[in-house]
Amino acid sequence: MKRRRFFPVFRHGLLLLWTAVTLLPIYWMLITSFKHSGEWVTWPPRWVPHEPTLVNYVKVLTPGTSTFELGRQTLKILKPLLDSLIISTTASLVAVALGSAVAYSWARFGTGGRSYPYNVLAIRMVPPIVIAVPFVVYFVTLRLLDTYTGLILVYVATCLPYVIWMMLAFIDDVPVELEHAARVMGASRLRVLRSVVLPLTASGLVVTFLFVFILNWSELLLAITLTSTEVSTLPIQLNRFQSANEGRDYGPQAAIGAIATLPVVVLGFLIQKHLLRGFSFGLLRK
Repeated sequence: MKRRRFFPVFRHGLLLLWTAVTLLPIYWMLITSFKHSGEWVTWPPRWVPHEPTLVNYVKVLTPGTSTFELGRQTLKILKPLLDSLIISTTASLVAVALGSAVAYSWARFGTGGRSYPYNVLAIRMVPPIVIAVPFVVYFVTLRLLDTYTGLILVYVATCLPYVIWMMLAFIDDVPVELEHAARVMGASRLRVLRSVVLPLTASGLVVTFLFVFILNWSELLLAITLTSTEVSTLPIQLNRFQSANEGRDYGPQAAIGAIATLPVVVLGFLIQKHLLRGFSFGLLRK
């Protein structure tokens, strides 16, 4: 009897410990963003700011002070934020549009064969570093290196497998009989898509868009490889704080980290209950 009680308590204790270890860096980043410079590296560390301040956020977000000196390098904050928003949003919209069309084609017409979704997902298992260097060579030739178009194209290509896999589950939930009935009543294939399929899969489209947006928003390796000076996303900007000089300005660095993390956390909570449905497609479909 005691043994039966011990294991659930032990399991929940491990989960609580793991949660604390996982959330501790996030908590430390948040409180550091509200600290004055004198509290960044104090010992013993201050777990709660003595006098919370928004000066770090003002420094990185106010247009008049969005350029500030860190060591010997001047870093601009608002442009990377805008670049990340433009690139992530555009790439996510294009990927969802193309991936949904491919998913519908396979779900209704079997395009590509029975194993097509698994083959597509296997492509995404290739490490990004493997494709980064070939993309550099191609983009130099096509003059797409360090451009919005180049990075958007790469993000679309890397997110398509996820979009196809997730949208297959939502499209499969739409009864084929509804489409047949609309066709019998004289609706064209395009009208069926617009009036039947899209309204019934609207929630799936939104969830899939938010998921790939999170992936694109937080991506670093391909962005730092394929850009230089003209394009700079938020993860790249954060990476520039790691040098010996710039890395000491912990308050603004924590503020930028909080700004970059906030959309990911909010969107993650919004779509968490839908992700299992999307990724369990292969287990649920007969």
